[in-house]
Amino acid sequence: MLRAPLWLIGLLIIAAIVVGVYAYYTTPLPYGLGELVSTPGGRNAPVAALPTEVPGAAGARAPAGQPLTLGAASVLVNSVARNQDLTTGGRGGPPGSFTVLDLQLGNAGNEPLTPSLSDFRLVDDRGRSYAVDAEATRSTNSFGHRRDVFDASVPPGGRVDTYLAFETTADANPQTLRVVMGYGEAALPTATQ
Repeated sequence: MLRAPLWLIGLLIIAAIVVGVYAYYTTPLPYGLGELVSTPGGRNAPVAALPTEVPGAAGARAPAGQPLTLGAASVLVNSVARNQDLTTGGRGGPPGSFTVLDLQLGNAGNEPLTPSLSDFRLVDDRGRSYAVDAEATRSTNSFGHRRDVFDASVPPGGRVDTYLAFETTADANPQTLRVVMGYGEAALPTATQ
């Protein structure tokens, strides 16, 4: 009978532990266990059964800390960091003063959601509008080990934690994030003949 050396068995056990710890911190638990055990990678976002808002509907608003639902898409701002210098601390970002939003994009629909830079605008207390800075967003996500949502789509039923960086003036006091994305589904009446 052929037997594996003890060092190989020990190496396999250590590898299994490392993979298990990595999976615990990066992904939700499978088989419904994510509902019982909350993991850092498996924060569950509430998913509506069927979105009722029309994408870009006038007056679609959400209070701070609550998700904004736009059709099948939802946007939740977790935190705001104002007047950030992205060149310090080895971040590798462009020079300037930036407002960085930590947000979560959710897709409750049946098709992938592909955000674009023009889907997001930051508005300050004076009514000035700021666009997403693509280079600063890319470097902030790279530094924070997050996925740049403009490089890929949000899968159906999925969510993505990402950063958005806006170059703002030093005296800016951002008040609102305007989002225009997502899609809705309208049920058709039954045909009668």
